[in-house]
Amino acid sequence: MNEEKFRHFLENSGNAPSTISTKVASAKRIEREEQIDLDDEFQRDQMAALIKKFQYSMDEFRSGKPNPTRIKIEADKVYRDLAFYRTILQSYLRFRLNKDEEETATAETTDELIADDVTQTFALERDMQAALRTNIKQLGDGLVIVDNGSETQVEAGYIDILAKDKSGQHVVIELKAGMCRSPAVAQILAYMGCIREKYGADVKGILVAADFEKRVQLASKAVPGLALKRYSFRFDFSDL
Repeated sequence: MNEEKFRHFLENSGNAPSTISTKVASAKRIEREEQIDLDDEFQRDQMAALIKKFQYSMDEFRSGKPNPTRIKIEADKVYRDLAFYRTILQSYLRFRLNKDEEETATAETTDELIADDVTQTFALERDMQAALRTNIKQLGDGLVIVDNGSETQVEAGYIDILAKDKSGQHVVIELKAGMCRSPAVAQILAYMGCIREKYGADVKGILVAADFEKRVQLASKAVPGLALKRYSFRFDFSDL
């Protein structure tokens, strides 16, 4: 993927900086997890086969059809997230075809409407992660990040932040924009299991979200070492 030129194309198409970062990062993730190069896919068939692979209907979602891609996605988000990744592929295709990426309200498809929501979610979670990496002690005294500044890949997926507490115990930190729903519990437990298996020691977990479903709150009381943390925003204003 020609990242520099793709960024320039997105800028000229009127995308906000945060949206550009999210789209580029998502395109790179597709390449990494699908083990492909988007430019090679364009040369092969103008990305037709790749885009088809990411097709996933609501009927398929309702019937429980497995995620057809190699990208790890939570089960309840497969339909929405694959719609988002399709728009990333279509955006890169427009870039390679040198077409404008103007999107009007009348031309928006269901995929694009879903993608807008996911883009905002991805951007918020990325900003949350950046803020926590700057001051991880917000979550607890003595926490130290041990993942070298990037998400840790394990068999179950990608851990947002991997840290250690003051006793030297690993802490898996998972971030959720908005409401944290019950599948997140299974997700973080899987991550914790991967780290426990790798290092042979007990592991703690922290779920960070704006709020938590009642089922998540109840589950956290029954799972030793799993903590819930709410985030909030504060706005400061000053005169120009």
